[in-house]
Amino acid sequence: PGTLTEVEGTLQQLILEYGSQIKGPVSLDAARTAPQCRYLLTDQRRMAALEKLLAKARGRDFVALVRGPSLLQGLKTKGEELLLDAALVLVKRLLANVPRMRVWNDKTKSAAHLPAFSCSPLPYVTQIAEHLFLLPDQLDPSHNEDRDSTLSPMTPLEGDDTGSAAAAFMENWLSKITGRVVTLYFNTILAIPALSPSGQIQLSTDMQYLSSILDRLGAPGLQNLQQLQVLVEAHANDFPQAAANSQLERDVIDSMSRQRTR
Repeated sequence: PGTLTEVEGTLQQLILEYGSQIKGPVSLDAARTAPQCRYLLTDQRRMAALEKLLAKARGRDFVALVRGPSLLQGLKTKGEELLLDAALVLVKRLLANVPRMRVWNDKTKSAAHLPAFSCSPLPYVTQIAEHLFLLPDQLDPSHNEDRDSTLSPMTPLEGDDTGSAAAAFMENWLSKITGRVVTLYFNTILAIPALSPSGQIQLSTDMQYLSSILDRLGAPGLQNLQQLQVLVEAHANDFPQAAANSQLERDVIDSMSRQRTR
């Protein structure tokens, strides 16, 4: 109990002191050396012990500790959210102004003037892709072997298969980060006020490009983004049928429909 209290107090202090300071682009490499993240990543034992405590706290032996499981889960969630924020700062910054870009409702060009094969992804989406391509290396503990061993995010456990542990660590966090990118991009598209025919072609090109990168990285939740792309690409006359066949939520379909009518 004393150790748990100390760990919780330290994490709360670090999150309160440093969490609000993450404002600019931050790579996972930089976040790893920052005090608030170093505490979580310097020793695999901390997260492994926390996971075991969470599992045990749900058993009968801990029935008297009413607040124990919720406190432990809250501690784990705070740490994970802090690391996710560090990994997604650049993505959020690049997506912030996307709904207001004039290209989406450019009525000076018709679809005939802008065939799909002539479109290239816009800079915001290529920069996100470049950022995502760096994540596997940044999450790979062996990528930082030249660092001081005290900064290694995967300090080997006695008798543990460090290769498997490292792979599981990277896969777990890559899935969390890319899954969050899918959600952020999905919501950004819904926030676009209006789409002209040429805007549809450009947005479809951007979506196809980023979706292919996310798919290669094994991002979860791509099905919804792909279904949204079907609505984006649908011709005005075909949109009602595409909407009827879509498995997306009704409010999402209505939002896409309003983009076409403005």
